[in-house]
Amino acid sequence: MKLNAEEAELFFELAWAVQFYVNTQKTVIADLRSIKEFIELPQEQKQLVRDALYDFPELIDDYVSENPDKLDEGKLRIVKRWKSHVRGDFYIERYLKKYAVFIGGNNNVYGVLALHRRFDDMFPKNYLPTYIKTVLLPFRDKIVYDGFMQVYSISFGGGVKRSLKDTYMKAKQNEKIITTLNGERTSGNKIAKPKVKHRDWSKELERITSVAKTLKGGVDQPVINGPVFSLLKSSIELANQAIVNSSDIDTLRKELRKVETAKRKVETILNRIE
Repeated sequence: MKLNAEEAELFFELAWAVQFYVNTQKTVIADLRSIKEFIELPQEQKQLVRDALYDFPELIDDYVSENPDKLDEGKLRIVKRWKSHVRGDFYIERYLKKYAVFIGGNNNVYGVLALHRRFDDMFPKNYLPTYIKTVLLPFRDKIVYDGFMQVYSISFGGGVKRSLKDTYMKAKQNEKIITTLNGERTSGNKIAKPKVKHRDWSKELERITSVAKTLKGGVDQPVINGPVFSLLKSSIELANQAIVNSSDIDTLRKELRKVETAKRKVETILNRIE
C-alpha cells in the first residue's frame, strides 16, 4: 500500500527539487538559497510553495526544459508526467493489499499508494471513510499522493458509507479503478486487459435444470412447495442466461424480475402461515 523505500526517496528527491525551483521563480518564501534549506522548512511553508506549483503547472515544463539539477531522462520523464496531476477533495474509502481506494470528483475511483508512511498508520481502518484534500500524482506506473494532506474533521453516517461503497463496487465491477495517471487514464476509462478464459458452468447447470424440471407441487404436498420450486426454476434460468451472455443486461433484468415475482409468492405463502 506504499512505495518501497528506494521509490519513496526518489519521489521526495524530485518533488523537493521541483518545489525549490518553483520558489526561485515565484519567491513564495524569501531568501531560500538551496534545496537543503527548503527541505528544512516547516511543513506549512513548504505547502505554500507546493500550492504555487499547482497554481502554475506550466512551471513543470519550464523545470524539465531548463533541467537545473541535471536530472537524467528517466527522472525528467517522471517530473513531466506530473502535469497529469489530480488536485481536489477525496474520500479514503477502504484499504486493499495493493493500494488505498480514493474516491474523488465525478465519482472517479483511484488506487493510491502512500510514500514512506502507510495510510492505515495515519488513518486506522475504523476511521474510514476519511475526507481529505490532496494532490494525486503519477509516479512511474502508479499513483501516489504528493506528501501534503489536509484532513477534514467530519464523521459520516450509514448513508454516505453505503453510497461510497456502492461507488467503489461499481468501479471494481466495471474495471474502472484508475491506477495510473500517465496520460490516457485521467477520467476513469477502462484499460484493455487480456481476456480471461472463464470456467464453463453449462454442464452443471444442465444437470440442475434437468432435476428442477421434475420438481412439482401438488395437493398432496405442503403449499409452500409449488412457489419454492418456481423460485428455484426462475433462479436457474437467470443463471443460464448469465453464462450464455453476461452482457445482455435487458435479458438478465427480465429474468431477474421473474425471480422477484416468484420470491414474492413465497413470501405471501409464508405470511399466511398461522
